[in-house]
Amino acid sequence: MRLAICFLLGAAAFAQAPADIEFFDKEVRPLLRANCQGCHSVNVLNSGLALDSRDGIVKGGNRGPAAVPGDNTSLMLQAVRQDGALKMPPGRKLAPEQIAKLEQWVKLGLPSTPEFAAAKRRKSTHWAFQPVKRPQVGGIDELVLAKLKEKNLTPSPETDRATLIRRVSLDLVGLPPTPEEVKDFVADKRADAYERLVDKLLASPHFGERQARHWLDLARFADSDGYTIDAPRDIFPYRDWVIRALNDDMPFDRFTIEQLAGDLLPTPTNDQLIATGFHRNTPSNYEGGIDFEQYRVEAVADRVQTTGAVWLGLTLGCARCHDHKYDPISQREHYQIFAFLNNIDEVDKEADRKFFNKPFLEMGTPDEIAALAKWDADIQDVELRIRKHQETLTQEGDKDPKLMELRKELNQLRRKKPQVQRTMIMRDLASPRQHYIHLGGDFTRHGSPVHPDVPAVFPPMKNPNPVPNRLDLAKWLVDSSNPLTARVTMNRIWQQYFGKGIVETENDFGLMGDRPTHPELLDWLASEFMAGGWTMKRMHKAIVMSATYRQSSQTRPELTAADPYNKLLARQNRLRLDAEIIRDSALQVTGFLSHKVGGPSVYPPIPKGANDVTQVKREWKVSEGEDKYRRGMYTYFQRSAAHPGLITFDAPDGTVTCTRRVRSNTPLQALILLNDDAYFEFAEMLAKGILMGAASRDDTGKLAYAWERVLQRGMKPAETKRMLAFLAAQRDAQKEKSEQAAWTAVSRVLLNLDEFMTRE
Repeated sequence: MRLAICFLLGAAAFAQAPADIEFFDKEVRPLLRANCQGCHSVNVLNSGLALDSRDGIVKGGNRGPAAVPGDNTSLMLQAVRQDGALKMPPGRKLAPEQIAKLEQWVKLGLPSTPEFAAAKRRKSTHWAFQPVKRPQVGGIDELVLAKLKEKNLTPSPETDRATLIRRVSLDLVGLPPTPEEVKDFVADKRADAYERLVDKLLASPHFGERQARHWLDLARFADSDGYTIDAPRDIFPYRDWVIRALNDDMPFDRFTIEQLAGDLLPTPTNDQLIATGFHRNTPSNYEGGIDFEQYRVEAVADRVQTTGAVWLGLTLGCARCHDHKYDPISQREHYQIFAFLNNIDEVDKEADRKFFNKPFLEMGTPDEIAALAKWDADIQDVELRIRKHQETLTQEGDKDPKLMELRKELNQLRRKKPQVQRTMIMRDLASPRQHYIHLGGDFTRHGSPVHPDVPAVFPPMKNPNPVPNRLDLAKWLVDSSNPLTARVTMNRIWQQYFGKGIVETENDFGLMGDRPTHPELLDWLASEFMAGGWTMKRMHKAIVMSATYRQSSQTRPELTAADPYNKLLARQNRLRLDAEIIRDSALQVTGFLSHKVGGPSVYPPIPKGANDVTQVKREWKVSEGEDKYRRGMYTYFQRSAAHPGLITFDAPDGTVTCTRRVRSNTPLQALILLNDDAYFEFAEMLAKGILMGAASRDDTGKLAYAWERVLQRGMKPAETKRMLAFLAAQRDAQKEKSEQAAWTAVSRVLLNLDEFMTRE
């Protein structure tokens, strides 16, 4: 009611008498400027409150309207009178005559001058919030070379062709080339040989797999819910959608819109619904005894943080409990973005039997879907009984774990799940929720109501719905006037090829983040991306075709002295391969790899007891046939006990968005490559391949054959000498074993070499 009065009276603001307006301008405005606006203005939004416009005062901050025209109990007046908990200004009190002026102003209906009446949009001089400007001198190599010339440095020469094909193959499709592919490329003397190779790799179905793995890190993709129950979830069709979209070169603006709001498009297709799985990847807690609303709010907060990191490169989550300490994002603006994502149909805490809800897209004939619905109901019934039993135990102090039988029943039900393909999707509630600022970030403490909107430091949304929704947000993110999305996206793509972005803090383009090393290059990439219709393959090609990308990674003394961290890009960077790519490479060079694309997650072998750390024990039944040898990105990912071969090599845990993987170097990594049962099996198969494929060759010839398969290059004399000595030692140590045992030992060494797991 107070807000309604506010707006009704506010509409009559300019009907005030000239004398009242003069009173404001001479008496009230200087008072506000001297005592209030240092902490409460559009550019210093403490508590989300701006007192440098009438609109800002009426709108108020996190606690509600600062002043309601004609209302002597307005919050601003209570604060300056200091007759309640809120005492302003801090540490002192206004003189009685000053308070009287404010009281008179409110009584008059908040009259103001025209320039003070309207709320101002927030401004920032920070580089990242300025419009993208295409530099006059364009092109990757020209802009990199210009920076090198400033430091009197020269670029490195192009790397050798064997290294180049291995590099670009690993980068674009995540697989090393075969020895035959290397020989063909090295022998190809055509001027466009490299471009032909790049085009072939971009057209490969494995391109989508490689690039999807980067995106799935951002989407915090996993096959389970997380938290302690960590139940399985149906989500793999989303992974397949990402692969298809990237292989089809779906424009990034459409790629964004379908993931954030595909369900809100007119007559959405199944694919567009599947795409909304992006924000259903959030961890979900369904334990007994919890407050489901708390974890629903946690999921929405995660979606705000993820959206900010993925598309804007901003730490929006830092404004959840208070105004952002560094960036021009207020707590109110955090909850305005929160409001876009707060209507998703997810948890029904009021229902008795159906105490949680996961909207699914079900893809099966009607009887299959009905069977699945019944299975869902049975699962929920048992989970409800478990929950109620846990609550009873807690209340009665009973220490007997009588839950064993119920959990056994639940596991038996899960094994009988009807085989109907389905996937989690987003869907809005029929009746939207009310949105509030959460005071101190506490979901139980509702502050001022908020409505969906974007931060004032950005250009406003264009032609949004009367009540803006996720579709409006998605369109705004990829609007050409948005200064961040294209920059952030191209910076991450650049990071794939050089190990770090032009802005090294790829998840923080704010005031505390690093400035770009090549700002003109970043803007050239961003403007080229948008001007080219947001097509991603075009930008991937532009980067890998550049002379900057094709440089040797060998360091030089002058570079070590002048640019030890290679920020100026006078050479390429050596990169340890990602966890999945190390395994994929081992499968590829040993001949095991299944080239099947897409489909359900699989269960390759894991060490005994690897998943015993979870609260709920689940069977890990090793896949058979080619599923045992699928690419690493298809490995079933359980958040509470991920495959050790992935986590040890720094795969993210799927709990929060991951914008860049760390690259550690630990003894466990060597132990896995040497001793893990799976890698031992790979080594045995490599040994068989050597003995069969190079049967007519002597030991030197067999070693050369193996070297080309594993490292895609020829052996050096010193390497040949050392490996022959190692082979001889293995034969002596394993006299009672077969010749293959000695070659298996050689193969174990090859698969554990630094060069094998490194992209030069």
